[in-house]
Amino acid sequence: MNEKIELLVRLLKKMLLWFVFPLVLLIFVFILGEQFEVGRLSAIASCEGSMNNAACIRSKGYLASSPYYPDLARRYFASYARMIGGDLGASYRVEPQLPALNINKATDGNPDEDPEDAEDPKATPTKDKLPPAKK
Repeated sequence: MNEKIELLVRLLKKMLLWFVFPLVLLIFVFILGEQFEVGRLSAIASCEGSMNNAACIRSKGYLASSPYYPDLARRYFASYARMIGGDLGASYRVEPQLPALNINKATDGNPDEDPEDAEDPKATPTKDKLPPAKK
């Protein structure tokens, strides 16, 4: 009976060493990377209305375009978090603002015409509405 308990204890120690500790380490690295990403996205959000967006983001310690981080440690942790988080369905992209649409371009310079009517082809007159034929 003592041998079975020793075998079970050895199995639990190996499982703890080779499964639980690496799993805890991977989860810790993911959480750390997520915190870096949250900091980057909050810096981008706080600089949204500034005149020079790239300079504002750089003043907060981030880069305006990819790789986003000036140091390797944050870059690796955050890329690991983006990889795992992207597989889980998270989006870390910042959508650029679209310019306002100019409706007058759709009417080809004719402001009297409704843009919705410009898309519909003109209907041809039917036989009832044709003028009488001359003899």
